[in-house]
Amino acid sequence: MPDACCRLGATPWLGAASAVPLTFDELMALRADAAQDLVWSFPFMLPPWLKRWWSTFGAGQESLLWQIRDGGDRLLGVAPLRLEGRTARFMGSLDLCDYQDFIVRRGLEPEFFHALLLILRQRGISGLDLSGLRPDSATLRGLPAAAEIRGCRMAMEQEDISCELTLPSSWEAYLAALSGKERHEIHRKLRRMEQSFPLRLETVESLEDVDAAMDHFLHLFRMSRPEKREFLTEARESFVRGMARSLAEEGLVRLHFLVAGRKRVASALCFDFQNTVYLYNSGHDPDYRDLSAGLLCKVLTLRHGIESGRGTYDFLKGAETYKARLGARPVPLYRCRISLE
Repeated sequence: MPDACCRLGATPWLGAASAVPLTFDELMALRADAAQDLVWSFPFMLPPWLKRWWSTFGAGQESLLWQIRDGGDRLLGVAPLRLEGRTARFMGSLDLCDYQDFIVRRGLEPEFFHALLLILRQRGISGLDLSGLRPDSATLRGLPAAAEIRGCRMAMEQEDISCELTLPSSWEAYLAALSGKERHEIHRKLRRMEQSFPLRLETVESLEDVDAAMDHFLHLFRMSRPEKREFLTEARESFVRGMARSLAEEGLVRLHFLVAGRKRVASALCFDFQNTVYLYNSGHDPDYRDLSAGLLCKVLTLRHGIESGRGTYDFLKGAETYKARLGARPVPLYRCRISLE
């Protein structure tokens, strides 16, 4: 079908479209403008996150951070992309960004993705390679239909899973929903730890306190397992520190520590965003592994989310068995590749 005009359902599409480059400060201003009605689905696509990732890992790549506008100069959304060779990818990486997506104006997904494909073709970009896509992402709701209408070849595959839990109204209701075995295990592990040490969950939220506590969080992260120590390269540590500081400035960080007696023995870096708690990463002192310090820290952050009135607890990527044991359900994550030639 010609690019000049096509129809998706009842939505007419006029082919003229434009891509206006954005700075990160301009992206921040767009987020602050509620009238634009842009959907920021996850913390991993917020301006501070994107800015920090790009400043740490963007060297040698071309930024395609664009406002996408139609022929009448109406803002349709934002494409947070980067160019590798002739392939466009999200501005982010799966080792640090669990979910990825476009920032689309509510209800304008068909127009946005038709405009995006038109612009990418006009600029000689050969393809899109997009990872970290949830089934409810704007990308999967709008891009496949637009690609089919425009005659683009598309390949999609499941690349991972994440796990999430709908939180009930009370801790007692959460425990009641578990199997008897898992409920017993949580009680048993808590009792065992409390018989050895006074136990509490310390929660750090303010910018100053998060800054001060990051050394301890990263220390526990490295101690947990050799592969975590190897993962935390100098560049990744710089990103995590800067990202946590930026999100703490917006009040989105919940840095939790499990304190046994007077000692922090486990930690969990969480984000509190749009009624969802995201468990981003964690660590624990291996000397307390036999007392299940790492698991108990996660359990108590889950209880913290319930008591804070949040609706969802997202364990993020990975199929670790403890997530299912704590009641989480799997969510498939997809990779979508589109040829524009």
